[in-house]
Amino acid sequence: MLDSMRRADRAYWTLLDAIEEPTKQLIGKDKKIVREELTKLKKSVEMMAVKFPLGESAKNGVPFDIRAQAKSFLELINVGQDASWPTRKPKEDPYPEALNLLTQAITLEELTTATEAMSSRPRSNDPRPLSIMRNDYRGTQLLEDDKARLFAWINLHGQKSRFYRPVTVANMVNTRNGEIVSFKRLSGDLFPLECSKWHYERFIKEGQLQSSKLICRKDSFYLACTFEFVREDIDCVTYLGIDRGIEEIASYAVITDDLKLLDQGSFEGSTLRDYQRKKEARAKETQRRKGQSNISWRAFADHTVHSLANKIVDAALIHASQVVIEDLTAISQGPQHKRPKFRPRNNLTKVLNRAQYQKLANVLEYKLPAVGLPPPRLVHAAGTSITCNNCGYRDKENRKSQAEFKCLECGHAENADLHAAKNIAAKYIYWKEVGPKVKGKKLVDKYKYENWLRERRQRSTN
Repeated sequence: MLDSMRRADRAYWTLLDAIEEPTKQLIGKDKKIVREELTKLKKSVEMMAVKFPLGESAKNGVPFDIRAQAKSFLELINVGQDASWPTRKPKEDPYPEALNLLTQAITLEELTTATEAMSSRPRSNDPRPLSIMRNDYRGTQLLEDDKARLFAWINLHGQKSRFYRPVTVANMVNTRNGEIVSFKRLSGDLFPLECSKWHYERFIKEGQLQSSKLICRKDSFYLACTFEFVREDIDCVTYLGIDRGIEEIASYAVITDDLKLLDQGSFEGSTLRDYQRKKEARAKETQRRKGQSNISWRAFADHTVHSLANKIVDAALIHASQVVIEDLTAISQGPQHKRPKFRPRNNLTKVLNRAQYQKLANVLEYKLPAVGLPPPRLVHAAGTSITCNNCGYRDKENRKSQAEFKCLECGHAENADLHAAKNIAAKYIYWKEVGPKVKGKKLVDKYKYENWLRERRQRSTN
């Protein structure tokens, strides 16, 4: 298994280097042209991959990953990010040589080059994950024997591999379709699997395997799978708005079409905030003593994001809600919000930072449809924190503090995060009725959100 992954790893970096120049020529081009050219590049990579000693699954997965990497690079460049073409990490630790260069640096350019080299890390012995796009004997199959034990059949080896030998699978159940399968192949192997009972019942039994990713971490192997679920669509009758919280990780509000509040609340965020602050303090101390730090809290933050997403899905199911969240694309990708190199992520204004909130949106994209609800809708958050949801009066002075909202016109007072969540939900109703703003044209006063909100409130009281 490790041999196959390392072969795919070497092929990935070689083929990625081969498309660097063609990809950079697409910078600034129209999205349709970029999409077409990336498809052509993927086909050319598939043709080049034939010459490498890879298994059939790797020959399909590596071009897929390379296209995704090229697309990500172009998207970052086109929104103003200072992105560089990905390169393979050095095998040897660059720190000693970089430190020597730093002591001899004279110009600012030499100083910057040496500092960047010092912050880089040598590559680990773990190969990059291998994407497997097929779900049959040419890719991955999840199989179960007569003792209810799980196995994964993975197509790994090319004809020139020393592991290319006959492997027989007899009378095992394909969990994807329930069929009993028996076959004999040379290019793969059968591996035992372990998973929790919850994962087994929730995914393997209820879903259909689509694609998978083989991951190696410190001599342990993991198989991450994607599943397709068939669910009856739920007709949404309410709207659930989500706002990133100051004290809590996020706040929500459920409203109806006539803006009647049905439910609201907050999700606890002190654990994540305290954990992040603790890790930041340790990272600073390590940076001070050693000149570098590899302390990270990404895994804990990812777990928190997934837990939050599950709670949002549960709330949306109870009220049959369309989930509405802030559109932070322009904020999270804009060059003016880019964190300078070597500056630590400290003094977070929000418990859930922009990157984590964007991840929350991505997680909800599949968690909501998995239960029959539509994916989340995005609205621009401009004005949601300073516009009174009770009367429509908009003024920045309405926001007394980060945690307190009090309208200067009607006197309505409320927790600022809960209030903003109501506005986010209401803004989606507004957008459905008024429609999106035409680019380049000034919005007529009567179609502005605060005026629409005032009129809607008056109509509901009559």
